[in-house]
Amino acid sequence: MDTKLLSTCSSNEAYDTSTNCLSVLAQKDFSADLNLTAIYAKIKGSSDVLFDSIGIEKKSEFTGEISELDNFFDDSLICFKKFVDANMSLSDADKVEKANKIWAKIQAKNPYMYKLGYEEQMTQALSLFSELDTEEYQNRITALFGVGESYAICKTAHTDLQTIYRKGQEIKALKENTIPSSVVRKEVVELINTKLISYLYIMSDTQPEIYGDTYTKIIHYIELVNTKIRTRRSRATSEQEVSSEVE
Repeated sequence: MDTKLLSTCSSNEAYDTSTNCLSVLAQKDFSADLNLTAIYAKIKGSSDVLFDSIGIEKKSEFTGEISELDNFFDDSLICFKKFVDANMSLSDADKVEKANKIWAKIQAKNPYMYKLGYEEQMTQALSLFSELDTEEYQNRITALFGVGESYAICKTAHTDLQTIYRKGQEIKALKENTIPSSVVRKEVVELINTKLISYLYIMSDTQPEIYGDTYTKIIHYIELVNTKIRTRRSRATSEQEVSSEVE
């Protein structure tokens, strides 16, 4: 018995191999074989965990998107402040008074909140918005040039940032609480090599009429994956040799 799934297989290859093995086993009724039934159950359980791990690891934490949205929020907040500041320089005393009131509120809540970390920045922004959204301040905002429009853009930018940031944190939490696929992959490979193949090898020799076809099919799938791994390894070695020659 020489054929075993190579340990250098990827997590995806280990998962594909396990599902192929399970599919072959399901083609016959082996319910009376308690040993094989137990092996099947173990591989199925580990394979399911591996599938979940691979899926979660592939999920994006939206790092790039968060950075872009954060920059846009920073710019929109600065724009809003500049429009308020511009209205404070008008000759219209009523508008100046309204702009001064809004500016005082911005100053009280931290005019440089865009320099803070995501969590603190979003929290302080919400605190500012909660006060500026009152009827008293909305009447002032709408009476000024460009302030209402820039404020709306700023709030939308904040909402977009907050939404993607939370999604990123949720995915990060999932990853932190998920068994790494590399760990589960080793478990799946071990079960296939030391449990399934070893058992089927013996049973196909003693009862070939029952286990022979099943063993042959499973070995076929394993060889397909092993061939892929060997080709990949050979290609990597060749590329390394070429690189060394160039150097």
